Amino acid sequence: MRAVRERLAVPERLAVPERLRRRIGSWGELLLPTSCLGCGGVGVGRGHAPVCPRCRTRLAPLAGPFCPRCQSPSGPDGASCRLCADWPDVLVWCRSATRFDGPASSLVRALKYEGWSRVGPALVSPMVRALREGGIPPVDWIVPVPTTPGRLKERGFYPARRLAEGLGEALGIPVVDALGRPAEAPRQVGLPPSQRAANVRGAFIVERVVSDSLQPPQVLLVDDVLTTGATVAAAAESLSRAGMAWVGVLTFARAAPGAPGS
Repeated sequence: MRAVRERLAVPERLAVPERLRRRIGSWGELLLPTSCLGCGGVGVGRGHAPVCPRCRTRLAPLAGPFCPRCQSPSGPDGASCRLCADWPDVLVWCRSATRFDGPASSLVRALKYEGWSRVGPALVSPMVRALREGGIPPVDWIVPVPTTPGRLKERGFYPARRLAEGLGEALGIPVVDALGRPAEAPRQVGLPPSQRAANVRGAFIVERVVSDSLQPPQVLLVDDVLTTGATVAAAAESLSRAGMAWVGVLTFARAAPGAPGS
């Protein structure tokens, strides 16, 4: 049996998708010990999020100096930032927990494309840290960036909502599905910056409008990766029309435009 386990102890994201592991149940844990989704190392431990301690420590916070509004690398005073110059006024700040490289990119890929919904808590923890350490004002709602119906059917869930649910539980803030995304569109991954804004223009519809009798809520918009900010800017524009006071953005990772997988 040990020999069998050693032969099968390969990185889980390459050999055994989460859906298959759930089907084979306890035999999967016996024959196919959980491997870290960040580095492929074996021995994470049954029942834990499949990320080893070493990879967790490599999810380091972003280092400045950066723009105080969008956290894009910039001069010391943030004056040289051009990323957020065209963002809607309602989008007042943006923070990401770590860079989109190394284990971070592997974890996002496992969550979005390989069915590993259990990896969510490992992504949420550094996001909570980034929010608490960033001096961010209180928010009333957490709103996930929605996916298209086709991708929801393909995955069985949408990644941003898994992250939003974890944040809501950790912070005691309600998760509100205030946006929808009814039409299919090309994926943002791999598109040049000039095409990203056009690809998501008008992509979101309002599912939750604030009543005139209510105080306009302060919203935390949640997504997995931020590259140019085109997606969150389009989503924030729609939230503005729905009556939100202001929108802040929190993502797990920040990718440089043109980075592989972003």
